[in-house]
Amino acid sequence: MSGPRQAHTMASWHGSKGSIEALHRYWHSRAGGLAPQRNDIEPADIKPLLPFLYIVRFERDPFRVRYVLTGTEADRWNGFSLTGRYIDEFLKVDLHGANRILLDAYARAFETAAPVFGTYTWPTRAGYKLEVRFGMFPLRIGERVEQCLAIEDYSGFPPEIADDGIPFEDPLPKAPNLTKS
Repeated sequence: MSGPRQAHTMASWHGSKGSIEALHRYWHSRAGGLAPQRNDIEPADIKPLLPFLYIVRFERDPFRVRYVLTGTEADRWNGFSLTGRYIDEFLKVDLHGANRILLDAYARAFETAAPVFGTYTWPTRAGYKLEVRFGMFPLRIGERVEQCLAIEDYSGFPPEIADDGIPFEDPLPKAPNLTKS
């Protein structure tokens, strides 16, 4: 008989270790270091990384970044799904600047069609400051960079404090439900 079941198993946090480098190697292999076509990315080839991935779509005039798809561990890290949301929605409520760092990095990936790597600091409810590494890998649709595959590495801190970094709910106010009963 097994012991008590924990709400979250921490092994998945360590599953992101080395993920940025692995995704970079894969991205580079698809088009020799140039931004590959979106349809050149085969999810089955990077299955262990899928829970940590973000796929975003770039919009022009004005430049915006919309989350198209987020992995299960990315959703867990954020405390909710970002799918369908724009990163600039979070700028006003982000007291620590992580979303500005990410938006600026996405803009650089969009403009250069080259990978972008960086870090941001994420404070925990317990007062720890965690350094989160990220990699962003632009994707073309036709001749233009239209999307980006991104990944974050959450493995650089002890698992016993990892869940302290997760917000319990979406920090933005919910839109009122306008459907009539």
